[in-house]
Amino acid sequence: MASYRKRMSISQPYRGEWNLHIHNVQLGDTGDYSCRFGNDVIEQIDLMVEIAPTIQETHEMTFNEGDTCSLWCNVTGSPTPTVRWFWKSPHQSDGIGQDSTAEGNRLVFHNITRYYDNIYACLATNTAGEERREIRTHVNFGPEVDVFQNTVYATLGQEVTLHCAVEAYPMDGTLEWVFQINDSAIDNNWKYAVVPDKDMINDYNTLFLSMTIRQFQLGDEDYGQYICRTTNFNRGYSEKVILVRKPSENSEDGIIRNNVES
Repeated sequence: MASYRKRMSISQPYRGEWNLHIHNVQLGDTGDYSCRFGNDVIEQIDLMVEIAPTIQETHEMTFNEGDTCSLWCNVTGSPTPTVRWFWKSPHQSDGIGQDSTAEGNRLVFHNITRYYDNIYACLATNTAGEERREIRTHVNFGPEVDVFQNTVYATLGQEVTLHCAVEAYPMDGTLEWVFQINDSAIDNNWKYAVVPDKDMINDYNTLFLSMTIRQFQLGDEDYGQYICRTTNFNRGYSEKVILVRKPSENSEDGIIRNNVES
């Protein structure tokens, strides 16, 4: 109470006029103040102390596919701030993002999938100002391999390039190409060129791996099934097959055409 009184003082700038001064105004100073003369109330003033929103520091969060995702925006301010939520892709560097139409301190998603891997922003506003915080979320999911073509037709000696990609989070394993006949991983050598695109891992949770049978090296023994498969992924295993075949005898360019009878 003593410190409370030290911040207050009364002045009389003119005869019959009394002013109350509150120094270092605090939230606890909110309330009704009355100026009395004897038992009569001359003036009554309702003081509202406004404080701009403040949001506690946020951190990255990681969930598993199928989880319930709860994001919190712990806000203080006076009057009580209104909180709205927005979301944007991790690759979107500017702007607040798309309005999620959700309001309140808590944002909840049930049975989430990998596509909830985003940046979520809570925007708190009141009459004194606004503040925004972003929460980066990650969603763990097992690897899924995909190939660009299921079948590739090539003539003897032709250069052949096969492409595949794995999508996963975390990207804690690798991709490899295997020739099904001997079931051994293909390495870079005089015959094969194996090239991973590591730049895609951090930004898109995707790793591309291409394998080229160098020009003039494709022989009869190289036709068959090539497998692109994952190794050392903690959350599962995945593979896809590409078949390398000779083109039909009546197709010089390697494209098989179906003849339709009239």
